[in-house]
Amino acid sequence: MKVPLLFVISLIFFILVTGCMTQSSPSGKPVTTVTTIQPVGSVVPTTEPTSTISPMPTPTPTSLFPDGSRLTTLITVTDQSGKTSDTFSVPGGYWELWYTADPLTAGGQDSVSGSGSNSAVFPYLSIQVIDKTNSDRVVKTVEPPGGLDKTLWAKSGIDPRPWKQKFYEGNKEYYFVITAKHLTSYAIEARIPKSS
Repeated sequence: MKVPLLFVISLIFFILVTGCMTQSSPSGKPVTTVTTIQPVGSVVPTTEPTSTISPMPTPTPTSLFPDGSRLTTLITVTDQSGKTSDTFSVPGGYWELWYTADPLTAGGQDSVSGSGSNSAVFPYLSIQVIDKTNSDRVVKTVEPPGGLDKTLWAKSGIDPRPWKQKFYEGNKEYYFVITAKHLTSYAIEARIPKSS
């Protein structure tokens, strides 16, 4: 008796499930029900554009250093390890090299440190300015005067950064060869006076 009861329950379940999925048409053939969602209200097509695309403005180099109102930045180089920069062109006969560095350690850049500290880690930054138009001639090697000693800066109450080096030559292409050791970061910019 139990088997026919289970069979009847399964058959009823099957009829209920398949009956919910199909409906009969007047011709007697099953029809699948399809539900579509129509928007509420009327949709009126417009002839006006809904958005406009404006061209992106050309970015102007922004400076990481002060005096941005009187100087134009030609190139900015930031990193924490040594590298060679891209080439940049100086259009006039005068330009400035602005730079800063954040040493990884406080003090101990050499055995005669002004702060009297000694350390096995010596922060170092050297920037070779290379004249690309004259057989890659080294114009000048620039290093922070007094070294990179945060302890000395804290004791004196004077942070010398950023440093600035003036160049009285130009109308050439240059690039930097940067040597950096034990720095959290550095930033270097070549800048020229803004033309009036």
